[in-house]
Amino acid sequence: MTSREAGQECRSLALLVYLNFAILLPIHLFQNGPWRCGLLLTFFIYLLIQFGSARAIETLAAGLGKAGLLGQFVVFAAIPFMVLKLSLNSPNKVRVLETLVIIGMIAALLWRDTLGPAKHQSGKARLGWVLVALAVTVPMLNLLSGVLVPKLSDVATTTADAVQLVLHGRNPYSASLDPYGAIDAHSASYAGYKYLPLMLVFYWPFVASFGAMGALGGDAVAVAVLCAVVWALARSEVGCRDNRLVAVAVLLVTPALAETSLAMGYNDVAGTVLVMAAFWMRGRSALLAGLCVGCGLSFKLMPGLVAVTILFPPDRWKPYFIGLMLGLLPTLAFLAWDPSAFVRNVLLFNLIRSPDSTSWRMFAPSALGSLAGRGAMLVWVLGSIGLAYQSWRGTTMAALDRKGPGARLILFVMATLM
Repeated sequence: MTSREAGQECRSLALLVYLNFAILLPIHLFQNGPWRCGLLLTFFIYLLIQFGSARAIETLAAGLGKAGLLGQFVVFAAIPFMVLKLSLNSPNKVRVLETLVIIGMIAALLWRDTLGPAKHQSGKARLGWVLVALAVTVPMLNLLSGVLVPKLSDVATTTADAVQLVLHGRNPYSASLDPYGAIDAHSASYAGYKYLPLMLVFYWPFVASFGAMGALGGDAVAVAVLCAVVWALARSEVGCRDNRLVAVAVLLVTPALAETSLAMGYNDVAGTVLVMAAFWMRGRSALLAGLCVGCGLSFKLMPGLVAVTILFPPDRWKPYFIGLMLGLLPTLAFLAWDPSAFVRNVLLFNLIRSPDSTSWRMFAPSALGSLAGRGAMLVWVLGSIGLAYQSWRGTTMAALDRKGPGARLILFVMATLM
């Protein structure tokens, strides 16, 4: 296999690695503690390799190629088959379909890599559409499950309550609508709303029309827009329609995204859409990139906070900063309404809260969690400085920015994972 052929094959390699990573997230065993830490570390090392050496990825792809189609299927489908076996005895039968769809996608992607580069381009495009059609069953079934058997998280219900408070002229950050937050922080003053004001603006029409269950409709819209953003990013990165279709299919089939957003109403997607759009905007308009990051921060602190420095353009810092400030105006307005309540519930709460039940830190030693946090911060700071320096000097990174998100997206994922 030539280096070029290996490069062609490794286009699917990253997606296959991600599929193996994503299928594990909804399984209780891998939700927290050492197993979750191990998964994150594996994915983190993979991203480091991809960030540092394209040749290493090509070598890995070439090595896997020697195993043949059946051998690669055994490697990549082994863990999903294990999850399928666990799911057969689980009351959550949606997981069974999710796993079967992922196993089917792994087989299809491996077969796709055996097709010739030019002769079968139309066949690859048709296969991409088939993968999207197959993958969309996962979010649709989860949305149906969330509507028929309501299982809204407190994230969705407190957002719906906060919308109603604002409509009645009350400040949601000084109100008592989050009893779990108050219990976690051991103080009734931490019972206010925990997210930022654009979250309320986005979910307002859905909540006003359908009550708390409307949060699922808002999440469905956010997931659809995220697919469009991923399509645009994949287009700038690879320029082939079939690869863009595969990227969208992988997004749709991710169980953690479908289950938490479309069945339980978690609100992480809305702010993420804006941050991902900022990566696409950066090479086109620093003002719009800054606006997207600022608006993302006005939805939720993460992942917008990480993107602020990663996307910072030293040569166009003024329009970027102006856009950032415009996006933060809604946040500044609510901060001025009741500064102490806002800071306490949005900022301080995140510093004193216990680890979330979906975090690997839940049952991990506190020293390990602290080390990982400091490591992520170090990667974020040093990576941001390095990218900014290369961009300022006008080296090869500036050319990469014009063509696609490249290294910045990888650094963004690495910094937010831990």
